[in-house]
Amino acid sequence: MINIPKKTLATSALLLSAMAVSSSAATIVLDMPGASNNIATGSVVTTSTGFAGATFDILYTLNAFATDVTVTPYFDSNGTYFGVGSTNDGGTNGQRESIDGDDGEALSITGLTIDNFNAGTSGLTEGDFSISFESFTIFNGTHSGDGVNFSFASFDAGDNIASIAKPTVVDLTGYAGVSTATELYITPYSAARLSVSGISVSVIPEPSSYALLAGCFGLTAVMLRRRKV
Repeated sequence: MINIPKKTLATSALLLSAMAVSSSAATIVLDMPGASNNIATGSVVTTSTGFAGATFDILYTLNAFATDVTVTPYFDSNGTYFGVGSTNDGGTNGQRESIDGDDGEALSITGLTIDNFNAGTSGLTEGDFSISFESFTIFNGTHSGDGVNFSFASFDAGDNIASIAKPTVVDLTGYAGVSTATELYITPYSAARLSVSGISVSVIPEPSSYALLAGCFGLTAVMLRRRKV
């Protein structure tokens, strides 16, 4: 029978618990679509990344909308920020790369998923991870009173941030439903004109083995402390 010192067991429990907490989440900034005009709605953007020894891609889909049914909306990007383009914008690059409230334009960022998962040295599976939106950045909100509406389910029931100044990070973490949000709907309100220049997501590993191991050692540490008392 191997006799492990009580102090060693207690220390191991604390270390394992700390490991589980420290590996609880990672913030990953997603790539922007490459600089291009007239990008078709429904296009997918891929970010190659990794976490905890695993490598994978994060995908999201961009969709452009306009309330004017006579136009076909698309999205434009200069590689740093992007927005919705339509025939209402004419030949002005800045308007094509922004979401114009006076034209009834809107943008959705959906299909947030993990793809091409490779466990590497992590010992994890793709199912051990969850992913959700954490923040996005507004770049071209320069007019007085500019603001943005956003929601996680549709364009109808949204929250709003007023008085956007260039650039402004919209932190989503304090809003209900964000922990499972894989869809994000963005519209300017009033006649505001906005561009999206950054999207970050939270990737959270949820391996049951970490929790079980930490829990077992934690229980051992508690029993040892009680016995010592």
